[in-house]
Amino acid sequence: MNHKKSIVFLMLLIIPFIFISCCNCGSENETYLNGKIVVVGNEPFAKLAIQIDNEFIIIKGEPKLLQLLTKKQGLYYTLEYNNLFFEDGFKSINVTKAIPLLNFSTSEENKK
Repeated sequence: MNHKKSIVFLMLLIIPFIFISCCNCGSENETYLNGKIVVVGNEPFAKLAIQIDNEFIIIKGEPKLLQLLTKKQGLYYTLEYNNLFFEDGFKSINVTKAIPLLNFSTSEENKK
């Protein structure tokens, strides 16, 4: 009988630890996108965006990061973002980090 009680006791200790260890408590929901940095629209309404296949997503973020990415038009980057939203009818992301990709090709480039 003591054996069954000890197993129940251990299970009651282990189960909460499993739930706590799987919890993402305190971490931000950050995700990544790979694509080409482009500018869409006409002046004075041009916007910085990332092109993924035939989809364009507007990039928002810190001014210094946006200035850097504006100079990198046509290059491929991984963008880390923490917020996806719609602004003026366009899908937009709030970028927190940009990492250049050296060896990246899209599905369209693979067809050539």
